Formats: sequence, structure tokens, C-alpha cells
Amino acid sequence: MQAYITNIAAAITGKQGFKNEVSDEDSDSLYAQSVIFIVIYLGLLLISAFGAARLSYNYNLFIGNTSGTALAFSILNFVFSCFYYPYYALFLDPLAGKRNRSNNGQGFR
Repeated sequence: MQAYITNIAAAITGKQGFKNEVSDEDSDSLYAQSVIFIVIYLGLLLISAFGAARLSYNYNLFIGNTSGTALAFSILNFVFSCFYYPYYALFLDPLAGKRNRSNNGQGFR
């Protein structure tokens, strides 16, 4: 209880005299966990961006664009992958349109 009151008094007066501070071992462990989390997050982000770029490249080749145009669009969609996935799913998916038009909505044959 005395340490708590001392900490409150130090906070009010603006002095740096806090007791029970985080040890160096705890801060190193927290730093390591943060770095691991960031590396995993960036890895998942890169995998997702690569998937959007590959999907864009294949789609552009499918519709008959040149490989240079397909490469340019795939680089653009690598950067903006969070916007490309919903756009592709709603407007560009070539299989969804063929299923509905060719089979009168009955699915694949």
C-alpha cells in the first residue's frame, strides 16, 4: 500500500520515482513478441497481395490482354490487393457469369 501511495504522489508531482516498474527481462520479452507478431502479420499481408497479383495476371491473360498489360495490372493489384479481391469477386469472376448465362442458373453440367 505504501508503494501505491508513493507512486500516486510521484505521478502528481511529476517526478520519476515509480516503484515496481517493468523489469528489463519483461520488456525484452514483450519486444520479442511484438517483433514476431509484426513479422507474421507482414508475411500474411504479402501472401494476400501476391495472391491478388497472380489472380489479376491470370485474369488479364484469360481475357486476351498482352503479358505486359497483365504484368502492369498485377503490380497495381499487388499494391491495392484489399480493393481487388472484392472487385474481382463481384464484377470480374469469369466463371460466375458463365454459370448463370449458359445453364440458366442450374450450375455446372
